[in-house]
Parts: sequence; structure tokens; C-alpha cells
Amino acid sequence: MTDAISSGPSVHTPPDLGADRPVARPDTGVKAKIKQFILDHIDVFVAPLRDFAPILILKKKNLAIVTRYDDVKEVFLADDAFGVPYAPKLTLLTGGVPFLLGMENSQAYRDSLKAWQDVFRLVPGTEAADVKTRLVPATEAAAERIVAASHGRVDTIELASQASLEVFLDYFGIPAPADGDIGLWSERLFEWLFHVGKPEPQMDADAAAYSKALLAHVERVIAARKASGEKKDDILGRCLQKQAESKPGFSDTEIRSMLAGFIIAGPPQPPVVLPKVMEQLLRRPKILAEAQDAARRNDDETLGKYVFEAMRFDPLAPFLQRIAKRQHVLGDGTFHVKTIERGTHVAFFVASAMMDDRRVSSPKSFDPNRPRHHYFLFGHGLHRCFGLHINEKLLPLILKPLLQRKGLRRASGPAGHLRKRLIYPEKLDVCFDEEPVVHQ
Repeated sequence: MTDAISSGPSVHTPPDLGADRPVARPDTGVKAKIKQFILDHIDVFVAPLRDFAPILILKKKNLAIVTRYDDVKEVFLADDAFGVPYAPKLTLLTGGVPFLLGMENSQAYRDSLKAWQDVFRLVPGTEAADVKTRLVPATEAAAERIVAASHGRVDTIELASQASLEVFLDYFGIPAPADGDIGLWSERLFEWLFHVGKPEPQMDADAAAYSKALLAHVERVIAARKASGEKKDDILGRCLQKQAESKPGFSDTEIRSMLAGFIIAGPPQPPVVLPKVMEQLLRRPKILAEAQDAARRNDDETLGKYVFEAMRFDPLAPFLQRIAKRQHVLGDGTFHVKTIERGTHVAFFVASAMMDDRRVSSPKSFDPNRPRHHYFLFGHGLHRCFGLHINEKLLPLILKPLLQRKGLRRASGPAGHLRKRLIYPEKLDVCFDEEPVVHQ
């Protein structure tokens, strides 16, 4: 559940709540192809900025572009100067209840963060509680079942989407509705939330329909759970226990809105990230073999290193957004120091920062043993990914059963090469021999 993600033109879908998932209709115009080419080769375009104009201010566009590691880190950490821009959309999505991602550093933010860290067992000393006992085995089981049922060919997007949705919905205590596609709702709302560019009326209308449906569904689930009197140790059950103890922040409306926010922020991430990871591994046969060896030895820690290093080459999003709340001197003490005026939109390129050889050694090399501070994969500072500990454990496990198979290879034809719509993967199929290899 990371801090931000860039997007672009939506895939317009009828507001039928997704009973039949619509087929994506990508924009095939010249401008769209140029934009896609730039995003697919982003470092070619930002590397000159990183070297010669690391803080580029475009006054006519009221925009600052930040590309060096140190400056990107400064934007992350100067939350008193740079605010997140997501609050208006998040307020709409959650029915008026502030959600963590859109909140500024305040007592209300700190209280809400602490309360929800407690619900998710993410308070200091308990980070591994749910992850080890519940989420890890559930993710391994779901991913293995999906891979085993695929008969030697998997759509990596579907694998990531199905596994994450199944695991998270069960963990949240929110079953899928019978009259709609909650996976589609969360994916489209995720894209709308982080959309960059001109407003799109159809996209706005679809988001309104999906958010209304999601909130209504979660509300019904809460009412049904309370009416049944069932005591269950999932996120909803823990929230209702907090409510019974008269803890602040856990009214029915607040529980509904926060759970909807987590459904939008969490499950859509793996299908954006993991096909990109697989593509990076497939481009490097030696590295792929090493990652497969870790998977077959059930060495999850080492496997994670390969997954996160692959993400460095094609992260969740190439850049994040902030808006200057006050005047700020960025890069003070350097030759490229610039003053960012209040109200300036800031695009800071995490993809560029992780390729900055001033702080990242041999950035073009694939090195799974890099120090953790070389990465900005899950944000940094105030709005670092709420589910960081969850992501670090579960993302590798979704790919693990696939990597354990013999003969893992690209599917033939275009389906075997990653195709994206802006930053969103649309297709990457892989083939394999059906039986897994596991070294005891």
C-alpha cells in the first residue's frame, strides 16, 4: 500500500459493476505510443536530467522534476514542505472519512496510524505475527493452487491478481459480492486515484459507481457480521472488538471507509508489480536460474532479494507526486540548488533515484545483495507503505511456485513479452513443465 503511483488515460468500463469484466481498449494513437515508449525506456530520458538538470523547474507548468537520489530522499522526508495530493479523491472513495495515504503529519494522522497498525499487528514487536502465521501460508497455498491448475501456462497478471485478492479479502473479512466484481472495482479505483493528467469524465463516472458499490458492499458485510454475533479473528473482527471497547475511530462508518481504502490500496499492487519482475528475470537467464534455485530451496529471504532488485529496474511507478505547502530550498549546499515555490507540483522520480550512481553502486548491474537503502520501492518517510512488512514477505511468495517449475520460459508470440498500458501490465504469459522442483 504504497504512497503513490502515476497513471494515465483510463480503460473506460461501463458502470455495470463488473459482472462481466470488460476487455481493455488501449489508446493506439501516436501520442499514446510515444508516451508508452517514454515510460518503457524512462531512464534514457531522465538520465540527462539527472546529470545536467537534477531539479528542473517548469514555471509555465507549475512543475518541478526531481531526479537525483539525495533530492528524491529529501522530498520524501520534508513532509512539512511537500504534501500528498490524494486527499480529495480518497475522501470521495471513503465516503468522507480521512484515509492514511491522504493525511498530513498531524496528531489525527498519528493516532489513526497507531490504531490501524495495532489492528494489522504492525506495532513494534508484532510485525511478523499475522504475516508468519496467516498470510504466508495462505499466499503460498493460493499461488500454488493457481499455478497447478494452469496446466503449464500462466498469465502472470491473473496469477498475481487472483492470489492477492483471495488472500487479502479473507484477511480483511470481506467476502466477494455475488453481484459484482470487487477485483475490478479495486483495480479501476486504484488507477483513478493515482491518475495523472487531464480529468476524464467517463473515468470519474466509473469511479463514482465503483466506489459507491464497494462502500455499500462493505457496509452490508459489517451489518451482517454484527447481526450474526460471530467472533472472528480477521481485520473486521478486530475492528468490531475495538468498537465494543469504545475505542475512538471505529464507528461502523469509519470501519467501512478504512476497509474500503485498504481494499483499493492493497490487492491491486501485486498485478502491477509482479509481471514486471518476471519480465526482468526472463531477460536475464543466469539471474532467473539463481532465483529459481532460491525458490526450489524454499529460501524465501534470498528469493525476495531477487524480486526487489528486479523491481528496481521497473518499479511500481517511475515517479511519485507532491505539492509544495510552502517555499522550500531543495538541494541546499549543492550546485543545483533550487527554490521550490508554494503550490508547485513536484514529480520526483524514484526510478531515476535508484539508478543514480552517485549513491547506488553499478546501478545498471543486477545485484540482489544491494543494501536496503538503495531502494525506494515502497516509499520512504511519513507515507512509507503501510503494508511494507506484508509486501516484503508476500510478493516473492506469489511467484515462488512458478519459479519452482522446470522449463520456465516465455509463451510463444507476443503474449510471452510484457505488454503494458502506461505503467499497468496487460499481458505476460509464461509456460513451464507442470511438476514443481523442491529441494529438501
